[in-house]
Amino acid sequence: MNPKLAKFAADIRQGRANHASLFWLRVFAQYARQGALRSDEWVELGLREAATIAGLNAADLAPRMALLADYDLFQAVRLKDQQLFIGSELADLDWSRKYELSLQADVSDDGAAGEWDCTEVADCVEQLWQEVGPLSPQDVALEKLLSEGSPLWGSNGTGRSVLLEVLHEAQALFGGWLPRHVVIRISRALDVPLSDVYGVTEFYTMFYTQPVGKKIIRLCEDGPCAIHGAEKVKAALGQHLQIQPGQTTPDGEYTLETVRCLGLCDHAPAALVNTTRHFHVTPNRIHALLNNAPRHGQQETNIGGLVKIAMANVKVVDPTSLSEYRAQGGLAALRRVLQEMTPAEVIEAIKASKLVGRGGAAFPAGTKWQFAANNPPGPRYVICNADESEVGAFKDRAMMDFDPFRVVEGLMIACYAIGAAQGYIYVRGEHRLGYERFAHAVVELERAGWLGDNIQGSGFSCRIAVRRGAGAYICGEETALIESIEGKRGFPRLRPPFPANVGLWGRPTVINNVETLGKVPSIIVHGGNWYNLLGTQDSAGTKLFAVSGSVVRPGVYEVPFGVPLRHLIYDLAGGLPEGRTLQGILTGGAAGTFLKPEHLDTPVTFEDFKQVGGTIGAGTMMVFDDTVNLADVLTRVAEFFAHESCGKCYPCQMGTQRQAEILHRLQDGHAQPGDVTTLLELGRVMTDTSICGLGQSANWAVADAVKRWPGLFEGKVEG
Repeated sequence: MNPKLAKFAADIRQGRANHASLFWLRVFAQYARQGALRSDEWVELGLREAATIAGLNAADLAPRMALLADYDLFQAVRLKDQQLFIGSELADLDWSRKYELSLQADVSDDGAAGEWDCTEVADCVEQLWQEVGPLSPQDVALEKLLSEGSPLWGSNGTGRSVLLEVLHEAQALFGGWLPRHVVIRISRALDVPLSDVYGVTEFYTMFYTQPVGKKIIRLCEDGPCAIHGAEKVKAALGQHLQIQPGQTTPDGEYTLETVRCLGLCDHAPAALVNTTRHFHVTPNRIHALLNNAPRHGQQETNIGGLVKIAMANVKVVDPTSLSEYRAQGGLAALRRVLQEMTPAEVIEAIKASKLVGRGGAAFPAGTKWQFAANNPPGPRYVICNADESEVGAFKDRAMMDFDPFRVVEGLMIACYAIGAAQGYIYVRGEHRLGYERFAHAVVELERAGWLGDNIQGSGFSCRIAVRRGAGAYICGEETALIESIEGKRGFPRLRPPFPANVGLWGRPTVINNVETLGKVPSIIVHGGNWYNLLGTQDSAGTKLFAVSGSVVRPGVYEVPFGVPLRHLIYDLAGGLPEGRTLQGILTGGAAGTFLKPEHLDTPVTFEDFKQVGGTIGAGTMMVFDDTVNLADVLTRVAEFFAHESCGKCYPCQMGTQRQAEILHRLQDGHAQPGDVTTLLELGRVMTDTSICGLGQSANWAVADAVKRWPGLFEGKVEG
């Protein structure tokens, strides 16, 4: 074989050349007359042939130009003036003109000039074509994915609705990013406009349309991680890799990113390398990140509380074992529902429990189910919101990782109650383990006959789809989550109508978070009245709290409503390190409010927290001792909201940016007169005019800090 052709063949076999280049060489070998073919004929014949090969992107000019310019196989004569182009000159051909393409005259080993044997070339190309085919292994896998799909995608698992899942899988196939020809192929296969596909890839931060490193190091830099040294880790990584955040090393090995929050606040500072979690990272242990080898036996999540309902099985059963789950009473609630209860009776039991949403809004779960069930007959859906993304929030992550079967059982009971044959679990993109645990649980339940058609002979049929987010905090908002499942950017919808009436694909939809659904099986087994007696009159049952920051034992703690805040912070989370005093507790998450030491004896209830200005929210407690710079914490909170604003509504889009800018000025000592007043006024505007809860609550922590610590920004205004 000619050395030039041999080099081309080797590049194709080893993946250094695009298979489309081989396609174009084959077209030339098949149709050339006396070793020559006009350029316009070559293109026309190639596009016609390519139309019969699914997944082959012949419209992409790059593989054709690489074939011409990189291997010295061809020469071109411009028909207009007979000018000859060879070698690298072929890269500059004007394809609006016509050329005669031919194989170059070869030089044999003894130096004698000769001509290519076109028959030999055609035979060699055909042999290579039969060996490797028209598509790369990655393209073959993509075609299989597009044609066969996945049972985890659900009954609506076609077209645009699976766009995010296809993008996730395609990105994994193609080295962590999405080449243009891949995006084009996905666009055509799913019948989604190319501009819309790129709109999705640009909206979600976990999709990449430019090459990235083999290892993407995502280092969290928000509040809990920052106070434990994340900035020092970032500096050490930058110095070692000689790159800044957002850059890739010249060898293509590493990409360094700083992210707002990874939901690993109890292991601060934390990082994610591709999909692998790294806990308690320090500057002298960055080799673990570089090698993507977490420390052996790295600490797991602390779990505590005397009364455990949602957390009853956590660290008790193997989260991948259906038999162990059943040995602890798993599926007893679902069996009872299917055999003994009507949908209306299930809804009444949830109403009697006084269970309210545990994602932050605290809307009565039974009432929401009733609203959906009251709609006219037709498709209905239930969605488990597992997109826990707020700074300081990680209690749902513990349930995803350690007891996925309980959550799926609660989801199935909700489907039965409202008459839904299809449920969805939407998992935060950064929580790969949670996604895998849910996917495994769904498959195991299907194998055992507890999911699918006519479950256990009950006449009830139900299937569960598992979908992934891709790095967008806004998708925790229920209507933005619906948009994401439908394959769109996560823009919140205007309400009303509310999802219980007009939700997923315009149909009645119930959305509950992980903790809410995790409480359902126990309520069904023991009764609604049993559950509501565990709390107080106005705050029923138990609540999971994620405690992080300046505490000895950060973790997830389940307590009945009514216990003192002191019990949660000091008895369960271990209090503060020796020698430190409490400065404040940011309750309810980044979109929360502060409590101070004098509030430690306040009962943890919705009603008591409201009286002292605290927020229960999703159950987030970030504790800050006297060494923490609260101005820095607030600036990071503002940066979080500025980064995560979807941009749909102007008050939030611009307001969060201005808020972050002002706080930076205040922190850096370059403030302007009236900055604090402007901050408060800006917050009121965002609260009154933003479409969704992100903009409406983005200023709460800042405004509350100004109230709690009036001198926080004193002395920072320039004279």
